[in-house]
Amino acid sequence: MRSFWRYLFKGIAILIGGLFLVELCCFLVITLSLYFIYGQLREGEPVRYDPYALYINLHGERPTANNASPGSEPVAKVWMFGGSTTRGISLDDRKTLPSFVAQQLNQEPPVLPAKVVNFGVDGFNALMEVKYLQKMLIESKEPPQIITFYDGDNDCAYFAQYRTPYAHQGYRQVRGLVESYHRSFFGLFKSFNAAWYTSSVRELYDKMREGVFEVSPDDPGLREYLDQCERRYDYVDKVARCYGAGFVLFWQPNWWVETAEVAPAVKEQEKKSIILNDRWALKKNFILIYNALADRLRDKPYFVDLRNILCSRAEPVYESDGMHLNPAGDRLVAAKLSEILKKRFSGAVVAAGPADPEPPGQGISIRLGQNGS
Repeated sequence: MRSFWRYLFKGIAILIGGLFLVELCCFLVITLSLYFIYGQLREGEPVRYDPYALYINLHGERPTANNASPGSEPVAKVWMFGGSTTRGISLDDRKTLPSFVAQQLNQEPPVLPAKVVNFGVDGFNALMEVKYLQKMLIESKEPPQIITFYDGDNDCAYFAQYRTPYAHQGYRQVRGLVESYHRSFFGLFKSFNAAWYTSSVRELYDKMREGVFEVSPDDPGLREYLDQCERRYDYVDKVARCYGAGFVLFWQPNWWVETAEVAPAVKEQEKKSIILNDRWALKKNFILIYNALADRLRDKPYFVDLRNILCSRAEPVYESDGMHLNPAGDRLVAAKLSEILKKRFSGAVVAAGPADPEPPGQGISIRLGQNGS
């Protein structure tokens, strides 16, 4: 009998030890991959819980340089939403996309006096940005005149990972925490359920789905995702107009999806620094989802495709992941963004008074000029 218990405890110890080693190995693979690609051991920046947006950056919106002086009137309030490509990976607040856009709007003729707010959050896609926009419209005392989304990368990445229309960063972990209680015997093992759904093993599996397992063009989940994304952006456009604001969706450039010709020397130099290559399914998945979303949204009046905006570059502008841009790349994108915003909104008249319909608690309206598109 003693031998039985001895072997039983030994077997349990081996099982627990084996599970721990598997979890540790998966954790190391994920952590080292992040360091290899992004130069940091954690994904994204520190965040805090938010009842509206689920989570936001620990420090809130990032400061934007080059805004119009407080005494300037009228000033167009521009809210820019997006992921880390909007928030910026540079430690210098002056070298983010919103700061470059503010510089172009306020300093380059024809001037459009503006106060640009950087609402970018690492890992955010359209789903999360809609939540963040709702939060700010409810809580802010100064509604915007212009709302922009700078999307594409995270929208493709997280669908490829989770294969659900409701994918976002941390989707599996958050869902596990919320649902673990009713997935266990009277909640007795909810901690184990939550641990499993938030484990490095599951996370590594999801990341392998993104980079190793191809998404089928006929996947019903992909079609549903396209439908949901279209509805989300249409919703933002309607909400913006209810507040008397304009909405623009900028479909961001990416090294993998460019179709126009790039200087061969520049392309070759960038190719040497891009970490992922054609052998991985990541590129195929990204191109498939990116193109499908762009095709679905192409005829929307708020949609602007920036796929090939950087193809005339004379120097490398992409970071090693092929998605983030260096400051030179962000400046080029900012020049185009500001050009489009000026074209669409330079004739706008910002005035105090009731809008139709009137924004709750506010009296701000904006009328778009006839020279916009």
